[in-house]
Amino acid sequence: MDHFNFQSELPPKVLGTDLDGTLIPLPDAPGNREDLATLSKLLEEYERELVFATGRHLDSVLSVIETDGLPKPRWIVCDVGTTICRRTEEGFQRFGPYEEHLSELVGKIDRKAVEAALRPVEGIILQDEPSQGPFKISYFCEDRAVRALAEEIGIVCETEKLPFNCMPSVDPFTNRGLLDLLPKGVSKAYALIWLSTHADFDPAELVYAGDSGNDHAALVAGFRAIAVGNMDADLAEEMAAEMEEKGMSERFYRASARGTSGVLEGCRHHGLV
Repeated sequence: MDHFNFQSELPPKVLGTDLDGTLIPLPDAPGNREDLATLSKLLEEYERELVFATGRHLDSVLSVIETDGLPKPRWIVCDVGTTICRRTEEGFQRFGPYEEHLSELVGKIDRKAVEAALRPVEGIILQDEPSQGPFKISYFCEDRAVRALAEEIGIVCETEKLPFNCMPSVDPFTNRGLLDLLPKGVSKAYALIWLSTHADFDPAELVYAGDSGNDHAALVAGFRAIAVGNMDADLAEEMAAEMEEKGMSERFYRASARGTSGVLEGCRHHGLV
């Protein structure tokens, strides 16, 4: 469930966005703060729905909403697509049906079995507890080795019959390699498409903005996509080529502006605001 049949006649009405390197203002891009205020105002004015899709855990997302003055979304996809939270009168709550769904995917395999199988892999360091999740097992590595290690971990999972995939990315601020093991097939795209069947929007109505490797699946799933200007050029070229091969080039927009300003630029391009 990492792609869908796009209905081009449906106009956009939902912004799905990554946070770090994307919606959160970049420290070296002064215009980002002003454009965040503009984007927030326009989303409210046009009555657009907002969904965050991030590698952060829920508490970290709630913290950055306050510290950076982000608009509050209706839904938060956390932990690289392995947690969905809904805004309620009591605050954001984990969405039980999605947790039940992921439990069915992984069966009786727990994280201890996965960690044990990966101990022989050299060059990976288990991340701290707050970065882990019920269905997400995360490691650090050197940025230059991230893809090779992801492939090695994938082979281990296949050999040991573990129902997990490894998603590689690089932290844009620390340049550390990030390796996230997720239930097989699960990604930000998977979570967003699944969510659309339980919320009041069609996946064809969603515009997705991102900047890094863990946004790859969502940026090429068929949503109207925004690759912000600070995305690695090689990665952006790779995604653009993939969308061209799928015959969906017109849905993939490479913003010239960086960070928040790129999100605003892309939303205007796609007609969301």
